[in-house]
Amino acid sequence: MIDNLTKLREVQLELLETFALTCEAHQLKWYAFFGTLLGVVRNEGYLPWDDDIDVVMPMRDYILLCEHREWFNTAKYLLQTPLDYGCSRFAKLRKNGTTAFRDDFIEELRTEGHHGISIDIIPLAEIPGADCYHTPTLMEPEKKEAVYLKSWFEPAGIGKFEYMQVYIPANPRKIMNEVYEDWAWPHGAKESKPSYWFFDTEVGYELYVRRYTGMLNGIKDKKIYLFGAADSLRIWLEKFGLKDHVVCTFDNDPDKWGKKIFDVEVRDPLELPGFLDDKSRVIIVSLWHQEIGRQLERMGIDDYCVYLDDYYDDNIGNKVTRREDFENGDNKIPKWE
Repeated sequence: MIDNLTKLREVQLELLETFALTCEAHQLKWYAFFGTLLGVVRNEGYLPWDDDIDVVMPMRDYILLCEHREWFNTAKYLLQTPLDYGCSRFAKLRKNGTTAFRDDFIEELRTEGHHGISIDIIPLAEIPGADCYHTPTLMEPEKKEAVYLKSWFEPAGIGKFEYMQVYIPANPRKIMNEVYEDWAWPHGAKESKPSYWFFDTEVGYELYVRRYTGMLNGIKDKKIYLFGAADSLRIWLEKFGLKDHVVCTFDNDPDKWGKKIFDVEVRDPLELPGFLDDKSRVIIVSLWHQEIGRQLERMGIDDYCVYLDDYYDDNIGNKVTRREDFENGDNKIPKWE
């Protein structure tokens, strides 16, 4: 059985191979860098904890690449540049039909643009008069402030990264010591934190964004069926003023069936499929939205939305919007569609 981290890496390696072939076709320079370069030297592949790929390009080559996203198969990939939504500092090559989140869930949902699995493409900017490079677009101080002699890069070498041959700087030790002073070349630094807290190699990010942010789209033309009969139901009713559109709510507690809670009738979830038509909208209003989502999928219902307090109002404290509340043992929110 292939674990999820292996699947993530397979997608990233596909992206790296696509990037490398494109650069070769257009004679662009690039180098494996940061943790990817260290992985080449130490392991001829990923560092044990690593879940991303970094490459750098001299600024001239980087700009040329960013000007020609059509060089990539746009049905499969997107070259996301700093001119695009959701990509403010450096370019990323992303795969369509996948999902990868690094930041808190609510922040990710509010960020426009592509959220597919990616590799990072970072520009090497020249320091005028110094015959050096730096990477000013990065945020981490040790990477932003590091300075690299141009002589450390050429003539470029070749290294092995998993099944691929990749370009590496002529003097990788000098470069890595500049960034990671305490890494005891080429060993040391036995652990680090993964980049991604959630990813899905099979489902596009659009589903997750729509599921959690599309609740109100066209809702006044819909018959609303809620799922949940606790305090989140009350909050939802008070916040959106859509009670007249609510047919009923459903709950897994049999003691609530047939009663009215917050003036909304509560019914057995097994009845839900019989109510649905093309005018219906099912909305989960419960802290247990992940479990309920799985339940709906088992019932053959995959067209529904989830209400998260913090997405609509930062002042309402709802612990389920913290990223750790979406984590589980296999790094993946259940695939519900």
